[in-house]
Amino acid sequence: MKSDAFYDPRDGERYVHKWGYADTRFEFDGPRAVRVTGDRYKISGFRMPYLIPFVEEIIKLPISQDDLIEEWVSYDLPDQVSNEPFVADVRAALKAEQIASDAENRLAHSHGQLSVDEIFRVLTGGSFTRLIDVVVFPESEDDVRAIVKAGVDHDVCLIPFGGGTNVSGALAVPEDEARMICSVDMRRMNRILWVDKENNLACIESGIQGKELELRLEEQGLTSGHDPDSIEFSTLGGWISTNA
Repeated sequence: MKSDAFYDPRDGERYVHKWGYADTRFEFDGPRAVRVTGDRYKISGFRMPYLIPFVEEIIKLPISQDDLIEEWVSYDLPDQVSNEPFVADVRAALKAEQIASDAENRLAHSHGQLSVDEIFRVLTGGSFTRLIDVVVFPESEDDVRAIVKAGVDHDVCLIPFGGGTNVSGALAVPEDEARMICSVDMRRMNRILWVDKENNLACIESGIQGKELELRLEEQGLTSGHDPDSIEFSTLGGWISTNA
């Protein structure tokens, strides 16, 4: 692992809706100081008495433990829009565990990380007019072909999903979309198919996350040369599609 990397190479449980790992968060350490939990980052465990005053000066608002909001855990979600011919074709092409329509997956795939419009509403129990109806997890190029063909054949809206870190609203579900909406989660397609060192070329599946990509390239003495602040969670396909 690169000695100057700002991220931890270990994997871990992610928060379902917000950015980061479940073992890492800011906590109050007294009324005017904070501390980062866990041991993933260089700042973990250190008491920071100057962060709150600094942030208050920037945003011109006071910060207090008394203002903490308990995160919402139960949601009143809109009904799913169904397209049975599409679902039948997808079920014929994929394994059962590659398809999900439970409430948690629907909500988690219906937003990125745009703080005010997406995350705050999710974490505080805001209302939702429209959500993803079904999530699919392709594992091969053939799976993707089958999903896209079914979407075209049955007029279903497909929204690709990578690491869920987008901050430009690209994952926002159109509220006036009457068709069934299917999220295509690419993260199971994470293989490096080949590397051509002589010509500095590689063929890599779009669902590989940045951290995993760097770790596996480093084994060959290589790097992608791309180091976004979302590298722990964002995917190669997301970088390309959003020109990150």
